[in-house]
This record gives sequence, C-alpha cells and structure tokens, in this order.
Amino acid sequence: MELIPDWAPNVHPLIVHFPIAFLVGAIGADLLSLTFRRWTWLRPATVALYIAGGTSAVLTYVTGTWAANSVTVAAEAQSVLTEHANLGWQVMWFFGAYALLRLGAHLWPRTRASRSTQGVLLVMALGGAVLLYETGEHGAEMVYRYGVGVRQAEEGETAGEPGLTVGETGWQWRPRLASAWTDRMRWLEGTPDTLEARLDTLDDGSVALALTPEAPGTFIVPDTLGAVQVTAKLDRSAFDGSVSLLHHVQDLRSYDFLQLSGAMLRQGRVQDGTTTVFAEAERIADRWEAIRVVGDGTHF
Repeated sequence: MELIPDWAPNVHPLIVHFPIAFLVGAIGADLLSLTFRRWTWLRPATVALYIAGGTSAVLTYVTGTWAANSVTVAAEAQSVLTEHANLGWQVMWFFGAYALLRLGAHLWPRTRASRSTQGVLLVMALGGAVLLYETGEHGAEMVYRYGVGVRQAEEGETAGEPGLTVGETGWQWRPRLASAWTDRMRWLEGTPDTLEARLDTLDDGSVALALTPEAPGTFIVPDTLGAVQVTAKLDRSAFDGSVSLLHHVQDLRSYDFLQLSGAMLRQGRVQDGTTTVFAEAERIADRWEAIRVVGDGTHF
C-alpha cells in the first residue's frame, strides 16, 4: 500500500497544514487562557498544542527539503523557493525551541500560573506567527503562481539566435544547427574546433546534440547571473567520460559544479584550485536521464 496518493508529488503537501493548524490553535487557546483565568484546563491544552505545532514544523521542514529535489521548479520561481526554505528553517527552530520553553514554563511551579510570564510568551508566539505567515505565503506563491508540484509553468518565449530560445522563464537550446551555439559561448578551455558537434534525430522524431570532444573543453555563457538553474538531458547509453554543469564560474580555478563521471554524480565546489565534494551518489541509467543544478542564495 502506497502512503502517498497518486495526485501528490511528495509527502510535503500532505502535512504542511498541520503546523499552521496546531500553532494558530495554540495562539488562540493561549489568548483565551490568559483572558479567562478560571479555565485552568486551557493551559496544559495550550502547551500540548505548541508541542504538536513545533514537532510538525520540524517534520514539515524536513519533508520540504525532500520535496525541493523531487519536483520541477521553474527558473523564475527559484528565488521564491529559496526564501520559502529560509523562512521554513527559521520557523522550525523558533517553534521547536519555543515549544520546549513553554513546556518548561508550565512544569515550573513559579511560572505555571504567572500571568505576566504567559503574556510575554504570548507576544513571542505572535512574533513567530509572522514568520509562519510569510513562510506559508511563499509556499502558496510557488503553487498558485508558478504551478510547482501541480503543472509546468507556461513559458512566454521569444525567438533568439539560431538554436537558442530566450524567454521569461530562461534560455533553452533547441537544435537547429549543430554549431549555432558555439559562438554564443566563452571558451575557458579548448576551442569549438576540438569538439565535433552533430545533430542526431531520435526515435521519437526529436533532435539531440551529440558532442565528441578531441580534448577537454570548458565553455560558459558570458553573462553575469546572481542565481541560476541549469537542466540537461543526457543519453548515457554510449557515454564514456565525464561531463559537468558549471555555475557561478569565476575562472578555471573557482566555480561550483554538478559532475557526472561514469556512474557517479557529484556536487561540489572548486575554490582556488581545491575541489570540495559536498555530496555524491551512484546513478544507474541505461538511456536518457535529466540532471539539474541550482545555485540561488542558500539553496544549492
């Protein structure tokens, strides 16, 4: 039996509303128990709701990090995703720690019935509620504005140079001429002459670019970008060697990368010639596989 229904891309949308419900309910109960002091049963209930909210906030953040890597995110939505992730991190730590604070204040006899202590703690919770609201707003924007996890965002494209389509959602190379893209790039290593390029027609009628390098080559788009998302679809059936998606390139000694070498996929950074691998995993694929790298603020 599958725990995730077919309509859900991952478990995150199934639990994302729990911390909102628990924490909003906790703040409401907190306000009532502060106003109606005779309702003593509300105080432990309030603490229980904060604990449930803090726990669900942790689970929601963790599943959110999984979700970010399991759905296709439009390039223009990456900044929203980064802000959503940053706010989710703050909500997780704030309400996780706050739940422990409320539990301690409730168990300690000197603060359990203190109205002033409860009032100060309620003000703190209201501040956390602002973070919770901003986090939810960014999550809703990704779903309802950009269709993340729901549908592919529509592209408003304009024609660019041969083979390159430039639009509001980014750049996409669409094969027309095998050499059309080479003049657009800046070559850091090698030249277009050392790279045999041809167009292959696939079984489904689409066209792919086939590259056969005679020597190592490194080329980049000569534009300055603060944030970037790069997606490439590779045929690995006859693949022999290594290929890397580079971003935030300063020179050949400093850049971030996602490298496919044999069956290993590695993500890391080269800084002043020193390579640091952040994560790696074995990837087995017989034919086509899409790989994607994102560099946007703290989301990497």
